[in-house]
Amino acid sequence: MASATARVRCLVVGRYPEPDLDLVQHLAGPEVELVVIPPEQSSAEVGPVDCIWMLFSGRLVGVSSDPFVEALAAHPEVRWVHTVSAGLDQMAELLAGRPGIILTNSVGVVAIPIAEFVVGCLLQHCKRYPELWAHQGQHSWEVLPLRELGDLRVVLFGLGAIGTATARLLAPFGARVVGVRRHPDLGGDGLVQSVHPQEDFQLVCQGADAVVLAAPLTAETRGVVDDRLLAQLNQGSCLVNIARGGLIDELALLSRLRSGPLQAAYLDAFEEEPLPPGSPLWDAPGVFISPHVSWSSANFTRRTCELFGEQLRRFAQGQPLRNLADPVRGY
Repeated sequence: MASATARVRCLVVGRYPEPDLDLVQHLAGPEVELVVIPPEQSSAEVGPVDCIWMLFSGRLVGVSSDPFVEALAAHPEVRWVHTVSAGLDQMAELLAGRPGIILTNSVGVVAIPIAEFVVGCLLQHCKRYPELWAHQGQHSWEVLPLRELGDLRVVLFGLGAIGTATARLLAPFGARVVGVRRHPDLGGDGLVQSVHPQEDFQLVCQGADAVVLAAPLTAETRGVVDDRLLAQLNQGSCLVNIARGGLIDELALLSRLRSGPLQAAYLDAFEEEPLPPGSPLWDAPGVFISPHVSWSSANFTRRTCELFGEQLRRFAQGQPLRNLADPVRGY
């Protein structure tokens, strides 16, 4: 999509989501040229580019990042990379030796569907839908004791776009929500009862009914959900992970599901994806697995393209970019 007035060339790398190039071009303006090449063509053949839009490559899970690696190697002149993902997995390694590159991500694009997914997990935990429907299959009129979301003390580990959206959706239910974030001085938009630093996560989890993981995976957060933390939860509590599998000590999780106090774990992210068929998580009592789909929404492509189109306009006009990220820091 070349333009006679284009002065910024953007290489589009990857295949998912299939971008609405017309929308991106409209938002970016005539100063931008979107360079799209077929999968079989080398990105080295397109000439100099100023930035790379990194879409998902191949399958959505278990994907190869080779097209992006090739593009980076072929274009040392690149000044900016924007990734369709909110997470920065492997970015520190991929951008090593390229400190001058600006990196931005797509934080906020999937906050609404993920927050809804979290609330759905918490509702299932309180309302026991699978058990009720299992009794239906047995033709059994079994009355089960249920709970209300307003009775829960919920700890949100991470108060970025996703954590904040989750707190906002939980507010009408009356749940007692507390937040944990790396920079507690940023607050919680008035949506949580209190905000605590990451180093106080275990302390905050004492007496929690639900813990929701919505933080990036970094050196500091890897394995943060361990046996000590899980032991401090209330009996019958649950864990929801829509972030990264590496946040959880898997052996401790399985142990606490057997012995308590943890009753259920709703897992949408795993250390290895796809989750291997031999993983003990598949058959562990109290574990509910979804294949990293909490982000899924019919609005995903539109929101992704709207964000990037606006970013391209800013870049072409020399304006500050949104969603600046640090690959070394991990977010």
